[in-house]
Amino acid sequence: MTPPARLAPLALLTALVLSACVSPAWDDHDYALKAGKTAASAASAVRFARSAVAYRDRMTGPYAEGLLTEAVQDLSSVNDQFGGVQPPSDASDGIRDEVLRLTEKAESEVEELLIQTRRDGVKDPVAAARELDGLASELNDFAEKHK
Repeated sequence: MTPPARLAPLALLTALVLSACVSPAWDDHDYALKAGKTAASAASAVRFARSAVAYRDRMTGPYAEGLLTEAVQDLSSVNDQFGGVQPPSDASDGIRDEVLRLTEKAESEVEELLIQTRRDGVKDPVAAARELDGLASELNDFAEKHK
């Protein structure tokens, strides 16, 4: 199976997970669960972007650009959806700040890679893939902590 064909299930999973993030938070526990799902969705999008960087030599520039564009859109959607959920109490403010710090960092990193791809290509693909791995791990750790 070619790398692009392997990415299709990941894109579908991202879309499904994103759809689970939309609803109000009734209490701090519910809010933490939503934050965890948000982090998991963002981690999926970051891994999607990492695939575009890691398999850059096996796909065309326009295809890699398309994958990164999709990842940026997914991360933007995650941020917008979670940002629209009001924390139920002061106790949830720390959770909000942490998940938004991580998801906004992810969106910024992937946007930067998209810009590089559109210009002359990713400057240091190995370092970019490593950075995305670390960010995905942070997001997954957050998600696991808030299940």
